[in-house]
Amino acid sequence: MARSRRPRSRSRRQRKNRPKRQTVFFAFPSQPESVEESINLALTHLKTAPQIKDTGLRFRPWPDMSVSGRHLLGEITDQIDRSTVVACDVTYTNANVAFELGYAIGKFKRVWLSLDTSIANAARDFNRSYLGHLGLGFSPYENHQELAVSLLKDAPWTSPQDALLGDAYRERRPSSEQATLLYVMPPISTDAVIAVREEISESIFRQHAIIDDPREFANPTLEWYADTVCDADAVLIHLLSDNHRDSATHNTRASWVAGLAYGLNKPVLMLAHTTYTCPTDYQSILQEHATAEQASLLFHAWHQSIHIRARRPRRPESRSPEASQLLQLRDLSLGQPVAENERTRLDEYFVETSAFYEARSADVSIFVGRRGTGKTASFVALADDCRRDRRNHVCTVQPVGYEVDGLIHLLSEDWKSADRGFLVESLWKFLIYSELAKSVTDSIAARPLHSRHTDEEQALVDYVSQRSDVLLSPFSQRLNRAVGELRGTGGLGDTELQRARISEHLHIEHLGQLRRFLGSALHNLHRVVILVDNLDHQWQAGSDTQVLSTLLLGLLRVTQDIVSDFQRDLEQRRRVNVAMTTFIRSDIFSHLEPLATEQDKWPVRRMTWNDPDLLIRVIEERLSHAGQSSLDANEIWDQAFPADVAGKSPKQFIIENTLPRPRDVVFLAKEAVAVGVNRNAETVTEDDMLLARKRYSNYVFGSILAEDDPQRLMMEPILYEFAGSEREVAKADVLSRMRLAGVPDSDAEYYVLLLCDVNFFGIRTASGYTFPEHENERSVLLRLGDRLAVEHDWGDVWFKIHPAFYDVLQIESD
Repeated sequence: MARSRRPRSRSRRQRKNRPKRQTVFFAFPSQPESVEESINLALTHLKTAPQIKDTGLRFRPWPDMSVSGRHLLGEITDQIDRSTVVACDVTYTNANVAFELGYAIGKFKRVWLSLDTSIANAARDFNRSYLGHLGLGFSPYENHQELAVSLLKDAPWTSPQDALLGDAYRERRPSSEQATLLYVMPPISTDAVIAVREEISESIFRQHAIIDDPREFANPTLEWYADTVCDADAVLIHLLSDNHRDSATHNTRASWVAGLAYGLNKPVLMLAHTTYTCPTDYQSILQEHATAEQASLLFHAWHQSIHIRARRPRRPESRSPEASQLLQLRDLSLGQPVAENERTRLDEYFVETSAFYEARSADVSIFVGRRGTGKTASFVALADDCRRDRRNHVCTVQPVGYEVDGLIHLLSEDWKSADRGFLVESLWKFLIYSELAKSVTDSIAARPLHSRHTDEEQALVDYVSQRSDVLLSPFSQRLNRAVGELRGTGGLGDTELQRARISEHLHIEHLGQLRRFLGSALHNLHRVVILVDNLDHQWQAGSDTQVLSTLLLGLLRVTQDIVSDFQRDLEQRRRVNVAMTTFIRSDIFSHLEPLATEQDKWPVRRMTWNDPDLLIRVIEERLSHAGQSSLDANEIWDQAFPADVAGKSPKQFIIENTLPRPRDVVFLAKEAVAVGVNRNAETVTEDDMLLARKRYSNYVFGSILAEDDPQRLMMEPILYEFAGSEREVAKADVLSRMRLAGVPDSDAEYYVLLLCDVNFFGIRTASGYTFPEHENERSVLLRLGDRLAVEHDWGDVWFKIHPAFYDVLQIESD
């Protein structure tokens, strides 16, 4: 008996010491059935391969099956947790596969992707949903044998340590002192999205909500998502219905971000517009809503149920003088490239420009700039600068969205030109006066209990509270309600009757009363500043640009009237020193200029960055406030970045490979640091900088698509026609490529101008190629180009593609 026990004991010890058996989890959709067939045949073939048999490797396919029950999410995540490698077939956009891929990344698993290249548009859809974000390629196949060969050749199970996320993310904790939410929102501002954003602004996350808006920040990278998820206390994912435009691309991206957050152990809520085909994977964390009110209530109930650990104000760690001279790359936080997500820290490193100084002292200003040039950063900085003086009051108008269809119907009614102008300007006066009244009463209510109100302030509070349904509702609700009540007014015919109805429905009588109460309450203040931003968020695919142009032009026209009205001291209307600044994108402003009279009198301040040293200062200000070391920016450059990148200094490399915008230089520098941190490195290498440039190129490609004309939408196919082209192209070649892209001849000239405006093209001049800073300079440069082409016998006007696009379009570098 004793002899018989020893072999069993030895066998038991041998099994205990045997290496853990490796498992490959394979995710793929159940439809079409050909995908499952190819994968199962490939895995059956692999099981007989000597390399697989000898290792004892197991394959565990998990198709997208319709399984009932609420525990499926746990079953799938358990399988991924126990696997060595997670393989995903991404031939078709599929939310289940995307979620499982994101979860695997969040659990630091080695991932491997396959794609059937024989399926039309499969590679294009993959690029849109994954490539720009993950930077991860796929293994191509056309049949099960090729799939088996690719998997065997790559053998991802031999390098399970090659996860996409490095160890630096395993122990990351939220860095902000405030409760932080990441909101992954759709590219469409539906009523539900607007309602949720308004609810967020009233929630515990109001001080620090990071909005992932694809219209503002295209193609965020995996490192950006990982950083942001780690810094967040909770993650909200908003999905589109099956019938919404671009729903497949957005829902795929949003699903893998949800999986990433779930894998990193964050509370996750997924909201979906009805009707949405709910993937089986995440039924337990998804809520569907039919109305905006339902979406708002679902978010409200969820965020109140989340336990957020209280955090004390962070104090700098006491470090020895020697330690403070050592740089920790993982502590080198450059902040968010988008100013909307950086409000709490922006005042630490905002770079003042001449336009900022001019606007700070002017009564009326119009800030005009391209995406990423610092409009919202200037908005935040101006507000903070004015608030530092307690004698000032600041009113910020930043609607998260508003309903456009009602405006389209209202302004398309039978209006005379003057009456339409009266309508729009009256609408803006109502909105601005009521917004100012709301901000003043909120400011009074926020004072400590022991602080006494003046009689004039109490009179204003009483007047506004008695009319709270009209004056205190959110901006979008006030606008939508006013538009609804005005419908039908344009068909009345009689001008006096039309204007009387407008005055009645917009409560014009309130404006006179509000002006009197506001004057009494504010006349002792040094300055009242009204800042208006975010009005261009509705300028998106499918928008009626004519209606939106009419609306925004009305605001610019009425701004001076509002300021003048407050600065006059009339009977029962005390004088108030009011200043008003409006921020608007340059591509939208270019639509307004032809409609305006006396546009030369507009107080326009252009946001331009033609000084490379000023752009580098944007990075250096952030470097100076990053990390816990006592090093200055120059010392950080020397310690953290390589001395040489492709024959240039890192500063020169960044400037030459990015569009001249603060957001872009911050993106490239931040991405280079993120790549180094993800490698668990102490410094950024030349390869890190080159990889960061590649990711930036994908980002900037997506960012200029957002500046396409909402009605034409031909920018993307045009850009793809320049894939692999020469760096310098003649205008005739440009027009030929546009025809291949399907651009009508009537639109070709428009897109030539637009490609110059977004700095895709520089224009050839006598001194070389110049990338125009704004539309007026572009017009001058093109005229010069025409003339110089004749004088110098160039044969045509010539353009040069900006180096920022070389990587994404596979154009040979200089």
